[in-house]
Amino acid sequence: MEVDGHRADVLFRNGLAEAKVKYFDQTLETIVELSKRHDLYIVTNGVTETQKRRLNQTPLHKYIKKIFISEETGYQKPNPEFFNYVFNDIGEDERQHSIIVGDSLTSDILGGINAGIATCWFNFRGFDHNPGIIPDYEINSWKQLNDIVR
Repeated sequence: MEVDGHRADVLFRNGLAEAKVKYFDQTLETIVELSKRHDLYIVTNGVTETQKRRLNQTPLHKYIKKIFISEETGYQKPNPEFFNYVFNDIGEDERQHSIIVGDSLTSDILGGINAGIATCWFNFRGFDHNPGIIPDYEINSWKQLNDIVR
């Protein structure tokens, strides 16, 4: 069987982009509440077209100031250059007032540590800790984030 690699990639990315987004409890409510007090950004590894299509399918896009995608930045998390790109855009002063919330210890949390920003691990799967990567905070529901980010 002959496979067209480019066509397979396009079909895969389209499938990802069109997949129904499933929310965790209190996700939208937490994002809405936080957006009243803070600028919210998404920082993600991935393909620009796919990630933007996924975000725009949700009501979350109304509350997100900007999305930073590795394909556009030229760097992937956990590389500190990814975060340097972000703070060059939003303002270096924001670094000390920022927190990254993510479910991946190896890209989100390690990336935040490498970039010198506060970290919050969204450990909804109940994974064991990695002794080499210590987040500043750990939550297992979005609602808990309101207690951390004031």
